[in-house]
Amino acid sequence: MNINLEESKNITRPILFGLLCFLIIGTLFSCEGEINALDLKSGDGTSPSDPVVDKVINMSGSATIECLLPPDEDVLYLMAEITLNGELRKVKSSFYNPVLKIEGFPEAGDYEVIIKSVDRNENVSKGITTIVSPTTPSYISTGDNISMEATFSGVYVRWQENVSKDNLILQLLGYDEDNEVVVLDDHYTNFEEGSFLSTDPSYGYEERAFGLKVSNRWGYSSDTTWVNIKPKFDEQLDNTIMSPVLDWAKPNTDDIAEGPCEDVGPNFRNPQTQFSHLFDGEINTYYETGEGVPPFTFTFDLGVTANLSRFRYYQRRGPEFSFLHNTIKRWRVYGSETKEPCIDDPAWKLLGTYEMTRPSGEDYTTSEDIEASQAGLDYFIDIEATSTPVRYIRFAIDENWSNGTMAHFGELMLWGVKVE
Repeated sequence: MNINLEESKNITRPILFGLLCFLIIGTLFSCEGEINALDLKSGDGTSPSDPVVDKVINMSGSATIECLLPPDEDVLYLMAEITLNGELRKVKSSFYNPVLKIEGFPEAGDYEVIIKSVDRNENVSKGITTIVSPTTPSYISTGDNISMEATFSGVYVRWQENVSKDNLILQLLGYDEDNEVVVLDDHYTNFEEGSFLSTDPSYGYEERAFGLKVSNRWGYSSDTTWVNIKPKFDEQLDNTIMSPVLDWAKPNTDDIAEGPCEDVGPNFRNPQTQFSHLFDGEINTYYETGEGVPPFTFTFDLGVTANLSRFRYYQRRGPEFSFLHNTIKRWRVYGSETKEPCIDDPAWKLLGTYEMTRPSGEDYTTSEDIEASQAGLDYFIDIEATSTPVRYIRFAIDENWSNGTMAHFGELMLWGVKVE
């Protein structure tokens, strides 16, 4: 039997089209109840009942209102209306979670809030009025708890009382040659307390006025605190002339360093992580020490004699190494004018004892912690030791973040005053 294929196609197409239409119509009818309940407006113009305020929680610069939904089945969301600084603001919450959080209050006080129900047809209830009483916003409490003091080539700023951990901008201010106020530095934070170092040789070394104000994302700013500060002179030391001291370092081929008279050497197993990466100016490389029994030490030569003032430690790059792995956690720094193998020799002077903590204060590493670690962490030489002339520096690692036997340095930068 001969079959005309073209004729067969012409017959099949209408049949398939009819079946498809039948399926679509059947599906629409089977889902009719669900569409009417969830998506289609009923067309009524009746306003829903008002919600009921169950609880008001007042916080720093914000307030949370927990509500009970009205009995109306078609309520879609709740809406809070409040006027702040002459501007009407609206906050909404769905019927799944009838909680309204209002942020951005300019100051502590009592504020009137109108809360309404809104149904699927955008009918709005008459509204009920409640009073919220937010406490002092963080931009004010933080601005009232600022301290500034002179440091080398700049200003050391500390803050406290960002109790709600708001996103804040701390602006360091000064005067230009026309006696106009200018922004010298911006520091962003959402930590409850902390510090930052603002250094720039352009600040000069004569006494001058430095100001600091705190702003939040709502555009509010604290009063500016002004202090007259005379920055101390220092300069970044030349890292191209620094070199390792390996006279008493273990080669780490068989043994690990142990005791006060043995240093760890560079990790011989990994030629990509040698001492040169400690001072190569490239934060994407890193120096990895050999193994040692904590506290283990390594030593390097500054290339000049200097009074150290501060140093900046960069962690190994990557979130998996930020406040983790072989990143140093507790350590000491010693300095000496002469090369002496034993750290308990009187020639070695203690310059500082340090412990690294997460800036967030959390027990886990946050994204903000990672950003801080990648930007470099600043540490100061003990003030009484800044007048100690040193040529050789020795790090004693008491603990890393994994309780291991090695240490990672992404980069190390040192500042001080060269001694002629």
